[in-house]
Amino acid sequence: MTRTIVILGAGIGGFPVAHYLVRHTASKFSDVRVVLVSPTDELYWVFAIPRAVIPGQLSSSDVSFSIPESFAQYSSNKFELVLGKADQLLPELNTVVVALNDGSKRNIEYHSIIVATGANDKHKLPWKNLGTSEETRNALDQLRKSIEDAKTIVVAGAGPTGVEFVGELGSEYAKHGAKKIILVSSNKLPLDSSVLDSVRNTAKSQLERLNIEIITNTKVTGATGNGMDQVLELMAADGKKHTLKADLLIPAHGMTYNTGFMPADMLDKDGRVKQDTTLQALGYKNVFAMGDAGNLQDPLAFFANGHVWHLGRNFEKYMKTGAMPEYKINGKTLLGLTLGRDHGTGQFGNWKIWGTLIWYLKGRHMGLDRSAPYLEGTGNADGNWN
Repeated sequence: MTRTIVILGAGIGGFPVAHYLVRHTASKFSDVRVVLVSPTDELYWVFAIPRAVIPGQLSSSDVSFSIPESFAQYSSNKFELVLGKADQLLPELNTVVVALNDGSKRNIEYHSIIVATGANDKHKLPWKNLGTSEETRNALDQLRKSIEDAKTIVVAGAGPTGVEFVGELGSEYAKHGAKKIILVSSNKLPLDSSVLDSVRNTAKSQLERLNIEIITNTKVTGATGNGMDQVLELMAADGKKHTLKADLLIPAHGMTYNTGFMPADMLDKDGRVKQDTTLQALGYKNVFAMGDAGNLQDPLAFFANGHVWHLGRNFEKYMKTGAMPEYKINGKTLLGLTLGRDHGTGQFGNWKIWGTLIWYLKGRHMGLDRSAPYLEGTGNADGNWN
């Protein structure tokens, strides 16, 4: 009887782990196959999206890669791509109900299942994949058009996405005086308190050099008007309120975890899968979670890469013995941020990373120069498997 490993989600976690398990696990067992379930037929290169939304920079095709083409190298008895999204997980039956893109439903029985469904932007902006390839590409086009038409742009949220995005806006427009760009941060500095103040201060100073106006200790609490005539309501940390006119408000904060198909008792209060240090769901030895979907670590791409390595290298042992080794949590902060097209900053542990190094490794190509291992199935962002 065939033992099926189902992977839900084909993002920066599910996509490479599917390749690894076909190449290095299923290939060693005559009765093991991998089924990858994804609503989109394209891998969305999220690392490059802060630049891709800028009109005239990276095209949608530059940041979207065909999943069927990438997996065409494998035989049908070892791999299957199912276009659809999980509708209901029935762990007591070892079955997942998939709502297929054609409108029908399919029940897939599994030996083991990996939940790598990630998260969506709660404002339906294309910082992450929005569903089907068409939906994501349309959202990219719409955001580019809005940016092109606007003269005053407010970015709400000064986390990594907001900081990188506003840096791209600064490089393209603000430093030339072509558009007024404003970043609204709920903290006294960009980024959160887990990041070194020296890194946060560098981010602030570099963005200001790009002629970005930064409003600190403030949140956008509402907006009235439409199109190019909006009035934003702002509230400072001391409770004072004021308004700001803008042509375009772009939120860069807030996620909704794509786990609504899971039984409620398997999720924490934020909607992430409760899991132990083996990446298995609590109480379910054949259900795994990785990346944003699991609650073991913060929802960061760096941690998702670690989950790929752990599951990939240990799944053969798990299929033989039923035991999964403990995942060694790396508690060090690792952050690499572009600050426009010519600068960057970052952190490793308690060390600030030289900005020129971030620019060289990330800022020049936004990670697209390292996409080949993903597409060939030979590695992920950390390098080749072997």
